[in-house]
Amino acid sequence: MTNFQEQRRRLLTGALSLGVGASLIGCSSALSPSAGRIEARLRTLGIELPPTPAPLANYVAYTVENNVAYIAGQIPMNAGTLMHPGKVPTQVSIEEARAAAYQCGLNLLAALKGACNGDLDRVSRCVRLQGFVASADDFTAQPTIINAASDLLVEVFGEAGKHTRLAIGTNVLPLDSCVEISATFSLTPE
Repeated sequence: MTNFQEQRRRLLTGALSLGVGASLIGCSSALSPSAGRIEARLRTLGIELPPTPAPLANYVAYTVENNVAYIAGQIPMNAGTLMHPGKVPTQVSIEEARAAAYQCGLNLLAALKGACNGDLDRVSRCVRLQGFVASADDFTAQPTIINAASDLLVEVFGEAGKHTRLAIGTNVLPLDSCVEISATFSLTPE
């Protein structure tokens, strides 16, 4: 099996574990989520993960190599709609950008669940978070924005959610998104 075929198989398997496949074929029932401690933590926090947003170009939402999950950059898509497009803070407030970063974090978790074949208990650590904020030239509070995603990971995974990080300002992001975040996680073997 080629690397591309293996990635496609993993992506489809992940989509099925999230119930995405059931909705794509018009079936009303989805596969049940894992009943592990992280799923219980999400329920306690009142968090329901969205379906993994579909990639916008020729790439996959995640790939796993040697028990490391690499999650593609996630923009703040919520139910198919981009949250708060524009630059921070001239077009998007800090509060709106933080909400967008939180949504990116939820989207990262959804993709991660696919990478784990539905079992988030396999996550042993978030290794690195890379956050980009579309910023006005004089804006320097990018870490404040990306903290919303960092805080979410620590809430969900505890100490294992603490990570190294980049928080970078840039002039523009895909689809005029105000935030884009990618992450790397170490996993326990299946």
